[in-house]
Amino acid sequence: MGVYFTRETNCFVEMCYGGETSSMFLQGCAGDIRPNLPGFPYRCADEADIQWAGRDLGGAVVRSLAREVTREKLSQRPSYYAIRVASKIVSLPGKEGRVPAELQAMKIGPYLLLTMPGEPMVEYGFKLEAAIADRAIPIIVGYANGYLGYIATTDAYDVGGYEPTRSKLAPEAEAVILDELGSLADLVVGDVFESFSKHPKDVQRREALEKANSLKSTSTK
Repeated sequence: MGVYFTRETNCFVEMCYGGETSSMFLQGCAGDIRPNLPGFPYRCADEADIQWAGRDLGGAVVRSLAREVTREKLSQRPSYYAIRVASKIVSLPGKEGRVPAELQAMKIGPYLLLTMPGEPMVEYGFKLEAAIADRAIPIIVGYANGYLGYIATTDAYDVGGYEPTRSKLAPEAEAVILDELGSLADLVVGDVFESFSKHPKDVQRREALEKANSLKSTSTK
């Protein structure tokens, strides 16, 4: 199926809104997932299959947005979302030496994108979502900032199969990836980011806090 069905998804969504919106597709952790196409045992993923899958996904997107929103609810939505980004080039253990990889955390309002440069198996998504769900709305993204091929879990190497066999990484890479993404998430989710952010609202917040601390210090003398 490849990436081609996403073209159909984006075109379908944009068509439904008369060209007044731009649709963007983010690939999640699908390294060990196949398309759920009807038929057995295998489909060739030709143009008809690509259109079917893409438009089916696009229809799900449009249905999820087809709900009534009152003016009162719209007025409560923020006029903008602050964007916070932290990234790091990490050295991952590979089968034939160290493998450099760029990992990234991007917080857009209440949403947190955690990205990996390859095809992570679905368990990465489950583990990262569980780790961050109480602090932000997690969106786990693969195929971002490069491509390392399959990113298998440690357990997958014991089971065997196509993905761990084809992967450039060693089983120990999973622990490094999860730990580093957790550290990057801490930077953009917590107050650590606000301490050096130059966004006007973060600057105002720091100045107000410094002023309050100064007044408090003066009153205690």
